[in-house]
Amino acid sequence: MINVRIIIAVYKNIPFLQKVLDSIEFQTYKNFDVAIVEDGSFPAMKAFIEATSYSFPIHHYTQEDLGFRKNRILNVALRDATQDLLVFIDGDCVLHPKFIESYVKFYNPKVVLFAKRVDLDQKTSQLLLTSKLNNPSVLTMLKNKTKHIEDGIYLPFKPIKTTNRPTMLGCNMGIPLNALKTINGFDEDYENAGYGEDCDVEWRLQKAGFEFKNLKLHVIQYHLYHERPDREDETAISLNLFQQKKKEGLIACKRGLLSLS
Repeated sequence: MINVRIIIAVYKNIPFLQKVLDSIEFQTYKNFDVAIVEDGSFPAMKAFIEATSYSFPIHHYTQEDLGFRKNRILNVALRDATQDLLVFIDGDCVLHPKFIESYVKFYNPKVVLFAKRVDLDQKTSQLLLTSKLNNPSVLTMLKNKTKHIEDGIYLPFKPIKTTNRPTMLGCNMGIPLNALKTINGFDEDYENAGYGEDCDVEWRLQKAGFEFKNLKLHVIQYHLYHERPDREDETAISLNLFQQKKKEGLIACKRGLLSLS
């Protein structure tokens, strides 16, 4: 049986995280643990996690809040990982009940798996947050004008093909532990949002020879609505760094799971 670690990146929003954990409780595949990686160290988050009661083990990793250091805390959780497959999500993405089962179905130590997310509208998000419902109906999403509904239709019999043009998002990707060790984990040089936690990893895994499969219509998640900060400047900095990294051509980053510099 495939062992899975679900790694949830969070920052302050406790009601969203609770909804995500509730959706994990109802996963049809049960052989997993959860690592909550917090890019900060807030007493309210700690108190919430310590007070939770779920059927699965939860490990909480924190660090001082010194700006965007998501990759650093991701690596901390990776160093403890022994599982075959690591599934990365964000603390604002509610999971379809078959989410982990579908990732496990397509697990291969030589293959990187990924999918997109449904961007819920404000009304549907509120519906989820104030009820026991974890996966809204297509009719509800259509009525409320949810974006990217096409990514929220579960079709388990749809064939999956290898792709040479992956477009990974850090909120929905399943990566074998051995693959991340090959590239020395996440590059901690990225200290601004964008590119570092997905595009950079995607590029280095591809350069290392791993295959990619898009699990659209198989692994479904619903992104809860919230206002998004303007990070145009940060993204531009990350893009510039990403282009520099590609020119250097290093598969294993210098500041990752291990320090190679």
